Amino acid sequence: MVELLIVMVIIGILAGTMMLTMGGGKGKAEATRIVSDLRNLKAAAIMYYTDNSEWPGGTGNDNETWKWITQSLDKYLDRDYPDNDSINYYVVKDGSTVFVGYGAITDNAVKESLKAMAAEAGLYGTSSFSTPASTDITTSDYYGDNNDGYVWMLVTK
Repeated sequence: MVELLIVMVIIGILAGTMMLTMGGGKGKAEATRIVSDLRNLKAAAIMYYTDNSEWPGGTGNDNETWKWITQSLDKYLDRDYPDNDSINYYVVKDGSTVFVGYGAITDNAVKESLKAMAAEAGLYGTSSFSTPASTDITTSDYYGDNNDGYVWMLVTK
């Protein structure tokens, strides 16, 4: 009976350890998917520019910039994005500056993983739907500590 109890305790410890390591992996996997999707949107925006001699994207003044993905970039993407307000991907332009973005991110593990990937992937974070300011683009602090859920990738300045 004691041996059976010891085996059960060992299995419990191993299962607990596995659960802890799986949580961090899930956040990293989600962050990697977001970065991959942003790169795909960036490539689609560049192909759109090549075909149309203008950049796609909303003005960033409203939350309907997702429509630029489904209305303008569908033929450049390998998968369909939903055509409704629940989409979390954006293409926003401010003059000649164009960003692709994702938000709002609520999972802290995903936020931390994006922060770790920011310098390598060229990510900028903001606390609201607004894209990074032009002064933020030139700083080395791509994804600061106060960012609360929106991540952006620069397409062109």
